[in-house]
Amino acid sequence: MTPGRIHRVPVISDHQGALVGCAAPAQPIGVTVALISGIETVYYRIANMNRAVAFYQDVLGLPLKNRAANDWAEFDVGNGELALEGELATAPHQGGATVVFKSDDLRALAVKLKDNSVKMGEVEDLGGSLLLEFYDPDGNRLIAMQALTES
Repeated sequence: MTPGRIHRVPVISDHQGALVGCAAPAQPIGVTVALISGIETVYYRIANMNRAVAFYQDVLGLPLKNRAANDWAEFDVGNGELALEGELATAPHQGGATVVFKSDDLRALAVKLKDNSVKMGEVEDLGGSLLLEFYDPDGNRLIAMQALTES
């Protein structure tokens, strides 16, 4: 085999009509291909879309990018996306991944959350940063962090 040449390799697929034996470029020996290049979307399952959208948009100030009725909503969080998935008959099970937001003013965020009766912990000083744990209306855990600069 010569690096850079196209060689036939078998393709395994459970999709109907998949091509078997299609061409794929060979990788030179010693070259690693990244299979994951970033995070596209993080999403939470919610029980009430209107209540959840109001929280993320009005309380946290995230711009709503897209909403598909009560099935899906997407918010811009700078270099990524946070989404909400369809209404559930009951509250979602707790656990799983947790979104960690960056904040430029964590204490102001804490005041805003308190003013909106959001369940939250105390602002914690971790030495080089501040951390605040809080929960959305469905009980999904969220964290905000602020990096502290040296004075």
